[in-house]
Amino acid sequence: MELARPHKVVTFYTEDVVYEDVAYGVVNHGRAELRKFAAGFFEAVPDLKLEVINTSVHKGHGSVEWVLSGTDRGLYKTGKKFSVRGASVFEMRGGKCSANKDFYDFATIMRQLGMLQQEKAG
Repeated sequence: MELARPHKVVTFYTEDVVYEDVAYGVVNHGRAELRKFAAGFFEAVPDLKLEVINTSVHKGHGSVEWVLSGTDRGLYKTGKKFSVRGASVFEMRGGKCSANKDFYDFATIMRQLGMLQQEKAG
């Protein structure tokens, strides 16, 4: 069931998590806001795939490089596939993530979906 995915995602975060999607301009405070944000994204991109490329954690601070891909069903409703590289910077507390900031180029997604013109080199 698709609604179970956001429930599973939030179990990796503290109750008071601050989760920021910098490119999208959204800050979620706490698990309830994060669950709602995740549910909206899973609905918009039902075949969402997150591939972890590299990760590093040291003394409660970490970073992860990833590739996010899927099919746009709800962002712009294009039905087109997209893929974008990104990175997250996070903090851990008690074995769970207490703060997270995602960084990626949203214009890359928009170009792949046909919502933004590709700039010509030149």
